[in-house]
Amino acid sequence: MINFLDPRFCPKVNSTALATDHYEVQNLISLDPSARSRGFLPYPIVKPPVVLDFELICPVNIHYISINATVGSHRSSGIEILGKSGSSEYVTICRAIFDEPGVVFCNSRKYSMSNQPPNVNKRYHVAFFKSKSFRTFLNADAIRVLIFRTNTRNTLPCLNTVQIWGLPARVCSLKTRETIKKLFDRTAPFYPTDEVPYSTNSSDEVIIPEDFKDNLTYEMMTIPMTLPSGKTVDLTTLEKHTESEISLGRKPCDPFTGLKFDKYKKPVLNPGLKTRIDMFLLQNSHKREFFKLYRTVGGNTTVSDSSKRKYDEISGDDDDKAISKAKRSCNFVSFRDEVTVKLCINCKHENKSFYKLPCRHLYCRRCILEACRNLKCECGKRFSTSDVKKCHF
Repeated sequence: MINFLDPRFCPKVNSTALATDHYEVQNLISLDPSARSRGFLPYPIVKPPVVLDFELICPVNIHYISINATVGSHRSSGIEILGKSGSSEYVTICRAIFDEPGVVFCNSRKYSMSNQPPNVNKRYHVAFFKSKSFRTFLNADAIRVLIFRTNTRNTLPCLNTVQIWGLPARVCSLKTRETIKKLFDRTAPFYPTDEVPYSTNSSDEVIIPEDFKDNLTYEMMTIPMTLPSGKTVDLTTLEKHTESEISLGRKPCDPFTGLKFDKYKKPVLNPGLKTRIDMFLLQNSHKREFFKLYRTVGGNTTVSDSSKRKYDEISGDDDDKAISKAKRSCNFVSFRDEVTVKLCINCKHENKSFYKLPCRHLYCRRCILEACRNLKCECGKRFSTSDVKKCHF
């Protein structure tokens, strides 16, 4: 049996719903394991229903569809599966409302409650295809997943993984079957990578303490930053929010209250919470749930007491510079370090607007006028006035 949404089978997916950054719908069929682990999460303003269309490599005789409907603290609780064959319209195959973390839609001709599909999470809700739509799921070349409900009003419609298991339909040509067989031989074994047989041993479950979760994204934090509002978010979340505010021409602010950061109201590292999180990650480093979390303990990445003091010395006069300084004090490197701290090569002053030369050196407005008198950079390379380009950071 084959998972036809394996990325090496070249499936296609699209959705009209706007996605949150790094949680695009293409993650569901991505070759990158880290992208697949993130799943699909729409933008916070998006509400159900949300539609996702999957196009398969060939017509498929579907045996079952397994869906992990949980991303962080967000969970979908109502899903409808529609399918179509050829140029026909989409037909409802099955529909389910559930409270479990996922759902498995099964072909009732092959499975039952006592004979469930292999290698699926036993905690998932089980639903069965409608017998009236058997012609559709025997020859489906496109599947539509309709999310029409979430577990609470404050959560988003989301999908962590979607897997369509089956065999090539009888209508497939011999050449198509041979191609599928070759792909199958190259990619076997075809078993879910994130759904191993579930163990009933409660000690295998990892319960993340609520105070370890980001108050904005509800995901596990690694560098907790306490905001003036008293809420705690991860440093990466704070960076993304700050970058978004700067791109809109606004000063960095508390995402919960909207109050601007200043000398006395600014985000600070929570060292006590960070110590507990680091210990928790070390104790559970062998668990797959934490493989995608980068470590912040040991070596040069430990936040020391001196780093903590640097947080306390941050001035609120230049908030963007303050956040970047806090980031660098932890010895981390990210895209914000490159876009927030730029110095003129001549006067060494920081600015938001620079002029770049072909040699990639930056000048402020006053210094570029002086450099254009002899058309020579500080590094000694010549340039022409047409080579000067204005940059905004």
